[in-house]
Amino acid sequence: MKTTLKLFSLFTLLFAFVACSKDNEGTVPEFTVTAISAESATVGTEITITGTNFPEASDINLTFGGVAATVSSATSTQIVTTVPNGASSGAVTVTANGITREVTPSFSVLANLVNATVENLEAPQTGGQGQPIGGPFTKFSFETGEVTDSETDWDIAFRGTTIAVNGGTVTGTNDEPARNGNAGAAIASGLFTDVATADGLTFEVDADGAFAIPTGSQEGWYNYNPATFTVTPIPGRVLVFRTHDGKYAKVEILSYYRDAPAEPDAFTDESRVFTFNYVYNPNDGETSLNAN
Repeated sequence: MKTTLKLFSLFTLLFAFVACSKDNEGTVPEFTVTAISAESATVGTEITITGTNFPEASDINLTFGGVAATVSSATSTQIVTTVPNGASSGAVTVTANGITREVTPSFSVLANLVNATVENLEAPQTGGQGQPIGGPFTKFSFETGEVTDSETDWDIAFRGTTIAVNGGTVTGTNDEPARNGNAGAAIASGLFTDVATADGLTFEVDADGAFAIPTGSQEGWYNYNPATFTVTPIPGRVLVFRTHDGKYAKVEILSYYRDAPAEPDAFTDESRVFTFNYVYNPNDGETSLNAN
């Protein structure tokens, strides 16, 4: 009898073990999300999401602001994707095995930086050669990439070799525009492509008796050659601007003469005509100046 009871108990335990093993085989462990490689990026930027127990890439649905993204690759601890076209700022979510988890509630989709060249921006002036200098400044907006007549939505302004910013106060110069923005200027040294951020720079504003970008040969952006009467940009001099609304741009002046001649002739080439490269970051609070 005791033997029969022992066998019965053994079969009962064995059955329970097998049943439990089958149940465990059918259980899929829930995934977790621990981090995302960036909280903001432009469309097309590669993003990595880390966590645990991720399934295969084909079993993962991923969205940025409700827009589906393609999963480039996935391991049990890492998902690689890119910010999809049409994405808007908002939550990033991962769905797999019937479970949806929020990676971050507030991913910011950034606008691409603007990388452009302005050709033949005219900056005439009156007077000179002992006479009082005057005439209106030519105002420029980085947001539109155009010359503007706006009294408020301008960032920098040109007249002759002088560059004003829409920040600070009037300098006392004839016919200068009123300052009503938060613009400023800093001068960086190096290649244009190497000036990658506005971080760490000290921005000056226009003030009574002085421009943020110093005027005069070898002081700001240009050299004047008295032998040839020509104005040429100082090599390795990059102008970095905080715009009137607190964004950032960098400028490389290429020429002070119409059509940017390689060797300007002061007697035949029209001067006070700027050509310059610029990179503008249209994103609030973003200081990067590296454009792809």
